[in-house]
Amino acid sequence: MPPFFVNSTLILVGILGLFVISLMLFSYGSNKLVNIYLVVILVLCSTRNILIGFLEITNTTIPILNPKYISPVYLTVVPCLYLYFKSLIKDYKYFHKKDLIHFLYPFLILVLNLGQGYFPILKNQSIENIRFMSLVVFFLAYLILSFNLLYKNLWRQDCSKSVDLRHYYLIKNWTFFVFIISTFLFLRILYSVYSEKISNQLLQAHNFSFVTIIPWLFVYGKILINPEILYGYPKLEKRLIEIQKITTVNNSIWIYDLANISKLDNKKHSCNIKNVLPYIADIENIVQEKHPFRNTKFSYQNFVELLNIPSSHVHYIFKYHSIVSFKQYKDYCRIEDALKLIDQGSLDASMLENLSGKVGFISYDSFFTTFKSHTKLTPKEYLNCQNNLKFTEC
Repeated sequence: MPPFFVNSTLILVGILGLFVISLMLFSYGSNKLVNIYLVVILVLCSTRNILIGFLEITNTTIPILNPKYISPVYLTVVPCLYLYFKSLIKDYKYFHKKDLIHFLYPFLILVLNLGQGYFPILKNQSIENIRFMSLVVFFLAYLILSFNLLYKNLWRQDCSKSVDLRHYYLIKNWTFFVFIISTFLFLRILYSVYSEKISNQLLQAHNFSFVTIIPWLFVYGKILINPEILYGYPKLEKRLIEIQKITTVNNSIWIYDLANISKLDNKKHSCNIKNVLPYIADIENIVQEKHPFRNTKFSYQNFVELLNIPSSHVHYIFKYHSIVSFKQYKDYCRIEDALKLIDQGSLDASMLENLSGKVGFISYDSFFTTFKSHTKLTPKEYLNCQNNLKFTEC
């Protein structure tokens, strides 16, 4: 493969990475703190690709870009990846001071590089061998830490415990994808450093840089296609807001705001609060579009099957995020259905008994009682008000 083409492609991939970063910081600015580690990773790796491509094409050297200055900076990508995974799992938004310990090794390498300029004894082969072995341990240690973190807290978890399965699988697949890509890139760096070491070259990890082009394209492409993967696990606040705008959620039935939850008597469920709104929206949409409760024999199990989510999820939603029971919700929806049919203006008093059966009530008596409890009017009174355009006075 022609060197000019390879280096030009590295530059283009680096520019694409900076473009993705700009989207993260500006298009999704309200959530950017969640992804501070990912921002650092993409900035450093994109800049590195651009610099490698530029320096190789122009065949120039820039003193400030001496490996002894910038190589330790790039090493911070390794702990940043682990901390990024940790922030996804823990869903925290701010940098923790205790995380600074993870950047101690890159700092020590920078001190060693600077010290070699003043103390020639630090350049002996034994120290360089120790440097190389410590690099191997450093990379492998963080790969193991990352794997352990993801496997225990995400990959092997029972997905039925997640209220939003869609987002769970999105984040699970994303972290698995990133871990595989990063493992490949880390091993490429170690092999590159090894090849430079046995050739008595500067340890810059520049060799075989061309093999990173395709993996980075995959990473940037996946981010652009599914930007919600940037913002962690649990759920995207922005996505929740968008769902709320699209779907009218009845505040008299559902409790999805943590501040308003009085029935939530088990603290272990509070972690799922952010995830429940999409399912409430799905319930509302299905009821409004398919009118399942018009079937007088429509049961709880039928409802679970229609929603196509685990029964435990539906139970959780009605127990902790609903003011009413499932039976009460079913009657509520039937009355709302009846009100809409009456409001259409095509009914008269003789048709009310048929209306009760159409919306799902077994008898007119149960329809009458539930209707009056819901509206404070009898069905006939409500119909007369609508027909005479006097509903607002009633």
